Order: sequence, then C-alpha cells, then structure tokens
Amino acid sequence: MQVLEKIVHSRSFNALVIVVILLNGVVLGLLTINFPPGILTTLRVVDDLCLAIFCIELGLKIAVYRLHFFKDGWRIFDFAVVAIALLPATGSLSVLRALRVLRLMRLVTAIPSMRRVINGMFVALPGGASVAAVLFIMYYIGAIVGVTFFSATVPQHFGDLGITFFTLFKMMTLEGWPDIATVVMEQHPRAWIFFVVFIVFTTFTTLNLLFGIIVDAMEKAKESDVRELLAEQGIEVSEASSELRLAKIEENVSQIRAMLEEMAQKGDRGIT
Repeated sequence: MQVLEKIVHSRSFNALVIVVILLNGVVLGLLTINFPPGILTTLRVVDDLCLAIFCIELGLKIAVYRLHFFKDGWRIFDFAVVAIALLPATGSLSVLRALRVLRLMRLVTAIPSMRRVINGMFVALPGGASVAAVLFIMYYIGAIVGVTFFSATVPQHFGDLGITFFTLFKMMTLEGWPDIATVVMEQHPRAWIFFVVFIVFTTFTTLNLLFGIIVDAMEKAKESDVRELLAEQGIEVSEASSELRLAKIEENVSQIRAMLEEMAQKGDRGIT
C-alpha cells in the first residue's frame, strides 16, 4: 500500500496523467476530421488506450484513498468523467459521445494552478452575484432609456427590450459600439451622453469590480492551499503567529538601531 501511495503522490505519475490528458484531447480533435478509415481506426485505438490509462489511474487512487476518495469533489469529477466515457454511446445514449471532450477538463484537477482558478471562481460567487445584480439593474435602466428615446428612430438597435438588451451587450463588450453610436447620433446628436455613461458604468467600473472580486478570491484560495500544505507538514500558520513574528522582527531592528546609535556616540566621544 505504501508503494501505491508513493506512486500516486509522485510528480512523475501526475506528469504522465497530464501528458495522457493532452494526448487524448488532440486525438478527440483529430477524430472530428474526415481521415481515411485506417487513420480513424488508429485514432480510436489511441483513444481507448488513453481511457484505459485513466481507469488504471482511478483504480490506483481508489486503492490508496478508499472511501476517502469520494470525499473530494475533484476526485468525484474525475470519476464521473471517466464513467461517462465507459458508457455505450449508442441509441438514446449517443449524446454521451459529445461528452467525451470533458476529459480535457481533467487538466483542472491535475494542475494545481488551474484548480485554484476554479476554486477562486466558486469562492467569488457570493460577491460576484451582488455585482451581477447591480450590472443587471444598469442594463435594465439602460434598456428602458434606450427604448424610450431611440425605438422610433433606430428600431434596428432599440426596437424593443430584447433588441435593446442585445445592443447594450455589444456596447459593453466594446464590439462595434461606435457604429451603433454613429447611427443613433445622426438622429439624436446628444445621444453620446447615454453611450458614454453606460460604457463607463458597465465596462470600466462594474466589470472591473467583478474581475477584482475573482482575483481576490483566487488569492485567498492560494493562501488557503498554502496553509493546508503547511498544516500537513506540521507547521502551524495563523494571523496571530504572523503578527507575533513581525513584532519580534521590529523589536530586533529597534535593538540593532539602538546599538548602532550607541556605538556611534562612543565613537564621537573617542574622537573628542
């Protein structure tokens, strides 16, 4: 059992899994091309070999972790992806053939930095939901204003709420908004105020705030991972202990500074 545990936790084993996932992703892409039957058969064989390696990997991990294997969300995700690939993709289950591409998502579980990004996104959901609500309110207000003032003259962009929502979405992405603004301003010269205010409050303010929340959540997730790693190694890290170490460092610096000042004063006395 210790041998299996060393294998599963080794970097070479994780690197092998990553290489197989990437190879499987390339093969799945090549299978969508109309190659000659011989090449397609070879690609399917490689695909089956990759799936066999995934099954062996999961078998080793289940043997090591046992019931604890199913207490980790990422391991459950890996198990579900491989289990879906093992189901026969025929008849009513033919839709499962398209789900084979989910195997590429196993890179997220294999590479810690990718896993940290996903964790950060989930952690950011509560704060992100508030920002999304504010963004929707701005959208709704902008849509009502757009329909009220521009629906009669520019119906292709502001004919109703649905069309206006789509127009505002294009404006928020900054894709083609000058063309929309030019068409509207031919009929409403002061419409630039509406466009500038909407883009500033949605694209440059609200969206950047949402990105900031996600980045902050990713940093917190990274700190949490570091704390867990240190805890596994028996190193206790807390904010209180960090503050104590900082205070001790500042105390040492103050003592060194006092010693240097005392030495400087003695030197001045010796010279005089």
